[in-house]
Amino acid sequence: MRIIGGVLKRRRIFFPKTLHTRPVTDRAKETIFDVLGTACESATVVDFFAGSGSLGLEALSRGAREVFFVDSARHAIAAIERNLELLALRGKAHILRMPVLSALSKLEKQGKTFGLIFLDPPHNKGLIKKTLHRLDHSVIVSAFGTIVVGHSNREGLPTDLETLCHQRSIKIGQTFVSFLTREGS
Repeated sequence: MRIIGGVLKRRRIFFPKTLHTRPVTDRAKETIFDVLGTACESATVVDFFAGSGSLGLEALSRGAREVFFVDSARHAIAAIERNLELLALRGKAHILRMPVLSALSKLEKQGKTFGLIFLDPPHNKGLIKKTLHRLDHSVIVSAFGTIVVGHSNREGLPTDLETLCHQRSIKIGQTFVSFLTREGS
């Protein structure tokens, strides 16, 4: 795996080889960041279900101000820490080793807001709907903020969201990448 754009382009990143962590392909990353355009520049980002941290690292390479990496798995946190050290990005990163919904509550209590949120949980476990319903009313999503969701073709997005609007979905192999935005308030 590698960084595909920005100042760290072509730099390799470590990825844990476990059955519990699914890598984001270069093709998927390229699609995501092509759609996002300049949205990473100076953004505060959270990478939920971060795995190796690939999406958050890519955002840092493309000019994000800071990234919060959230995952509960020890092997994922170890991979993120290793990648931050290899890429000398420790000063722009915060790691939260806890379940995503717990981290979401913690970030709310701290008054954090994010213009860009990555959400790429294990597929077909109901985590997409549960997390999006929680984000739908969360103050951590800034006005006009973007949520990028990786999901399988068997797990759709909730249709009853009130403040998050589905913008588009792109099929990549057997998965989809969907983009939602928070309506201005």
